[in-house]
Amino acid sequence: MLATPGQVEVSHFLPVRTRVTVAATAGHTTVTVTGDFDLAVTASLHEQLEAELRRTPAALVLDLAGVTFCSAGALAVLLDVVTTAHARGIPCAIVATGRAVLRPVRVLQLDRVLPLHRDRAEAEDWLSLVRRLR
Repeated sequence: MLATPGQVEVSHFLPVRTRVTVAATAGHTTVTVTGDFDLAVTASLHEQLEAELRRTPAALVLDLAGVTFCSAGALAVLLDVVTTAHARGIPCAIVATGRAVLRPVRVLQLDRVLPLHRDRAEAEDWLSLVRRLR
């Protein structure tokens, strides 16, 4: 609704309901995202993922199983992170189980270029195989 003269339009912003955790082991670094992966968090999450890649982990797992909303900007972040990891020789796996992530990925046929896995165990097995093939 547009504000008419004499009225003030007030926008209410919901609190960001996103949580990001990072766990590093000798074998790989896991970045877990839960909640909304939208415009409110894409820039800061992109910076955080880039920082993790600069640390040159043995491998990177992005666990998006708990993501409840995934924006187009979030998909761009995923593509950029996977591309950067590949260019730096860092194996990367994405855990995605929910419709919020899988639907837009499949509609845009990004499942052809994103290393998607059903759970962490599958992603870790795949990364282990990739390391052995090097």
